[in-house]
Amino acid sequence: RSLQGSLRMNNTELHKQGLLLFAEILTRQPEEIKLFTSSAMCRDAGRALREAVSSPVLEVAAEALKAISAFLRKDHQSALPVLYKELQALVKAMLSRCADLSQTPLNWRPLGHASNRNSERAILRRGKFLLNTLEGFRNACRLAMEFQREPSAQENPFTAPSAEKEDTLEAFSEFLLSACDSLCIPMVMRYWEQATHPAVMEVFLSVLHSLFVIVPHMKEKFSKKLAASSFIRLALELKARFCSGLSHSALNQVCSSFLYYMCISLLSAPEKTGPPSQEELSAVSELLQHGLPQISSRGPESLALLSDRQYVEEAARQRQYCILLLFYLAYIHEDRFVSKTKLFMAVQSFLLSLQDQGERPPLVVFRASVYLLATCQDKDGCLVHCRIFSRIPALSQ
Repeated sequence: RSLQGSLRMNNTELHKQGLLLFAEILTRQPEEIKLFTSSAMCRDAGRALREAVSSPVLEVAAEALKAISAFLRKDHQSALPVLYKELQALVKAMLSRCADLSQTPLNWRPLGHASNRNSERAILRRGKFLLNTLEGFRNACRLAMEFQREPSAQENPFTAPSAEKEDTLEAFSEFLLSACDSLCIPMVMRYWEQATHPAVMEVFLSVLHSLFVIVPHMKEKFSKKLAASSFIRLALELKARFCSGLSHSALNQVCSSFLYYMCISLLSAPEKTGPPSQEELSAVSELLQHGLPQISSRGPESLALLSDRQYVEEAARQRQYCILLLFYLAYIHEDRFVSKTKLFMAVQSFLLSLQDQGERPPLVVFRASVYLLATCQDKDGCLVHCRIFSRIPALSQ
């Protein structure tokens, strides 16, 4: 109530201090002691935060974002019934404010001009605002995941049976997916074109990862859209740029988990080959879990690794399998970020290496190899395929 009162006053500093204090209270409140004992109190707090984050004053909106992140905590939303429509309105206001900021044009001048430094500072401010927005959105996703384990939070028990099921966890979860698609992804990709902020991308990919769990019935469609929008390439680029050695281990883990869930979803419902058996899917699942965190190479470096004809150790072979599957899934969804000729040569070398060492690739990997060779082949490719395949133990028996 005091926050609502302060927001009505024409005093920006008072707004900022009020939001800062509210965020501290929300953050420090012990989980076992409810701060909001009724849905009405939650609703009023959410509406005050919605008003604050919509403020035209950037500093006020920024403080509101921090308070919203703290507010989107399960123990703060546990008063039944959970008001999902109110939460949806709050998240939408937060994303819309960030979208407005991201679309504000920057005035670039010739190199060295003083206004360029101002533009650089503006980009940094946008990055910080975007990061705080994504952290709030991630907390909303986490809230949805936690409520999935709470039968009493699934829907409003006081909703009339004939009413539309808008105030439910399912509707809120689908809203999160839609909002990510229409607002989060465009904002992040717009920022990615201007600057590179590992923390932003880490939170962003963790959001995408969580959406596979929150809306499982949409994960296949979501995965296909992400793959067609070059997200395999994006994740590999992030890993190559930031995750070599032991640097940015959290980002590496998030990128790997994101790629894992997307790959498993895509491989479970392939478009160009037959679906794998459950046994094959389990094998490739284990392969990806172990291999993806070890990959930190861009397209050309990955091709070089795939082309290695020296004796290939088991760990390196696992990475080759993962790389080949990533190229396969990217190519299926028209994200062809390496040339056909170079990819053909790399896959051919990979298969010859298997032949040299008498190894049997997993069937999913073999099918991916066949597809890539067929897609990238020249007019004489068919004869080459037959010669290679006839000499690989797994395929000639």
